[in-house]
Amino acid sequence: MNFGSHCGRRVNMHNTSEKEIDAGISERIEAAIAAGIRQGQTEIKRRREEFRRRIVGTITLVLILFSCIFTIKVSPVFASMIRDIPGLEKFVDLINNSYDKGIKLAVDNEFIQTVGISEEHEGMKFTVQGIIVDDSRMVVFYEIQLPNGNESVLLDRFSLSDTTGKPMEASVGFNYPEETKQDSKKTGIRRGTADFQLVQGYSLSDEVVLKVNLKRPESPNSSNVPKEMITGTENTPISGLVNIGGTEFDVKIPIDRARFAGLQHEYVLGQSIQIEGQSITFAKAVVSPLRVSLYLDYDENNTKQIFGPGDIRLVDDKGTVWGNTSANMVKDHPVYHFESPYFNSPKSLTIEGSWFRALDKNQTYLLIDTEKGQLLQAPDRKLDLYSVTKNDNYTKLDFVLKGLDSTDKMMYSLGDGEFTDAAGNRYKEHDLHEIIRGYMEGSKPGEQHSLYYIANQSYKQPLTLTLNDYPSYIRQPYKIRIK
Repeated sequence: MNFGSHCGRRVNMHNTSEKEIDAGISERIEAAIAAGIRQGQTEIKRRREEFRRRIVGTITLVLILFSCIFTIKVSPVFASMIRDIPGLEKFVDLINNSYDKGIKLAVDNEFIQTVGISEEHEGMKFTVQGIIVDDSRMVVFYEIQLPNGNESVLLDRFSLSDTTGKPMEASVGFNYPEETKQDSKKTGIRRGTADFQLVQGYSLSDEVVLKVNLKRPESPNSSNVPKEMITGTENTPISGLVNIGGTEFDVKIPIDRARFAGLQHEYVLGQSIQIEGQSITFAKAVVSPLRVSLYLDYDENNTKQIFGPGDIRLVDDKGTVWGNTSANMVKDHPVYHFESPYFNSPKSLTIEGSWFRALDKNQTYLLIDTEKGQLLQAPDRKLDLYSVTKNDNYTKLDFVLKGLDSTDKMMYSLGDGEFTDAAGNRYKEHDLHEIIRGYMEGSKPGEQHSLYYIANQSYKQPLTLTLNDYPSYIRQPYKIRIK
């Protein structure tokens, strides 16, 4: 039996060796994915809180072996075919540039639905040209047409809801580097993708509403946005979206559920491993055309707080590694998503790795005197408070991490979004809608900065920040078979 059957119809490069170049590219991709995971954690926490008051929680899944009497019609020339589909022909390059091999396979196997629905406001036109969708994920191919080719626009607050307006729990990624270029100043057209990862228990109905707000970037001279958030670096996403107005677009997207009905299947794993006295259970996995999801449980009796795996990977019977693309982080019950080999019909799949990030539970906090600019308590000497900078509206805490393991490609976001003063009062980090937490690599190998913002007000010192993650490691090779 195979689960790849388809029952439906979707560097300065001089003096550098090719091998070194490939390794450098691979490391940058891994770092970008890791940064996305950390950013996803922040977005998940924010959305979950919003949802409880009126996205992303998780999660337990069961996976069974998929069998089907039909087989997928493999179409290696589909990328050329899609060029002939009105509205979608310009997206081929975006698909080819995608780091996600599973998305490429989905396109090659005709797992795409054309949409071609637009909405216009204030001279701007937002069009959904097509989607790739299954029960776990939806990738949206969009176009933005501006009245003036010299104009620029930023995207903010992508979200999904049903037709009644009820929001759907899903993390979203958009604006990958290769997607930020306009065709030309003449056309004023910009193309990109929005990638929605759904939470277990949520499924797409026959019609969903995509909401997106288009904004102009804040002026670099604004005191509301940190300079590094506007200039950006290769490892610092350009952020700084400020609510200075914008135009909201609501596009209703019809979904042909028959194309992917029954294609998602579950496997029960229930395998536990012991690493340096800590118990980790590989509970369940799910395979769908657009992603493979792995559900982990960390024993509540562990003496260490486990933050996550460091080098986890999905490997098929041919030795192909299917990368970790994103994660849903819930304390002690995380879910990790991987590229999907669904359409390759592998004979076997295993989860492999050798280390996790973990810290003694009595060390999972920082004690800081922001008035004196002193770090009073930290887990070890890897971490220091590099600087404390006051702005008109906020105070920026710049933490520096040194001595990271050479195999650790994480971009660390240390705080969990809240902090406590010495009087026990709890506060939230400075409005994340205005300032997205930043990451900056240091100028030295193995060094990294993590930025944290607090509103300017009088706090009883010192402040306590609970650690969201930390580069402390437990090690032991493991290999868990999914099928």
